[in-house]
Amino acid sequence: MFCQKCGKEINDEAAVCIHCGCAVKEDAYSKNLSEPKTGIGILMGLFLGISGLIIGLCIYPAGTIARKSFLKAWGITFGVAIAVVVFLFLAVLLISAVGTPHYIPYYAGPYGMFSILL
Repeated sequence: MFCQKCGKEINDEAAVCIHCGCAVKEDAYSKNLSEPKTGIGILMGLFLGISGLIIGLCIYPAGTIARKSFLKAWGITFGVAIAVVVFLFLAVLLISAVGTPHYIPYYAGPYGMFSILL
C-alpha cells in the first residue's frame, strides 16, 4: 500500500505513514465524528422539555408560589432557547446574504481602478 500524501510505500496494516505521519486508516472514533447528525437529538430534547413541563405542572399545586416560580423559570428557559434559535437563523441568513454579490461588475480597463488616473 502507498501513502496518499507522500506516495511512499508503507505496510498494509499501518494506521499512519512512517515517512510523513499522515493518518492512513480512519478509526471508528473519527468516522463517527464525520457522519452527519440526524434530527433525533432535537426531537429527544423537545420531548424531554415538554415532559419536564408536564411533570412540573403535575407536581406543583395550582396557585402556589412554587408553581409560579416553576412556570417563570420554564418560561425564561424557553424564551432564551427561542432567542438563540432566532439569532442563529438570522446569523446564517446574514452570512449567506453577504456572500452573494448584489452589484453589477464593471470593466475598469486594463490597469484596474488605476485606469482612471492614466
